[in-house]
Amino acid sequence: MSHPRKQHGFTLLELVIVIIIIGIISGVAIPHYLDIVKEAKIAAVKGQLAAIRGGIELAHAKILSSGINTGITGDNPDWPTLEEVQFNELRLSTRPESIRHLRLVRGEHYSLIQNQALPFCNLPDMTNSMSNNQAAVTGMALNDATSHPRKGNEASGWAYYPGNERDANGRSVEAIFYVNDDRAYTDNVDAGDVRPSDF
Repeated sequence: MSHPRKQHGFTLLELVIVIIIIGIISGVAIPHYLDIVKEAKIAAVKGQLAAIRGGIELAHAKILSSGINTGITGDNPDWPTLEEVQFNELRLSTRPESIRHLRLVRGEHYSLIQNQALPFCNLPDMTNSMSNNQAAVTGMALNDATSHPRKGNEASGWAYYPGNERDANGRSVEAIFYVNDDRAYTDNVDAGDVRPSDF
């Protein structure tokens, strides 16, 4: 008749050593993982920002190519207006028929509601106002849009200057679109220590 083998479990010392090793690995890995998540969110916002800027530039080119009453004083402004950016389409009644209703940014996310039509600005560290209005666009004056750091009231995820003023030399200024976050102390900085309003 065979006798069952005597089975041994882990000793308390072995368990303590394993727990210590797991703690050390967690202490090293978790901060690195959080940095990766943060950089991924910032990269996503940069991509959305580039897409919106590209859409605004394309609309600008199509407006100019129409050749119909463009310019700051014309009723077919060179750049999309603040309202058009907030609705994500060229919607002025004075736009030529060929470009009216042109969407600035195409994507899976789209809304017919003002200030909900653009992609979300989902940065890792956002104020309550920005978190509640990630797709919203706040209008900015030329002085605010060109100041360093850029000024923003952080009431929305994005900020836009529609290029409807002239500089000191009388030249019209290009439209400026940026992330509406100019806080001095924020986690929303990329690997190069650049703040969102300068992305």
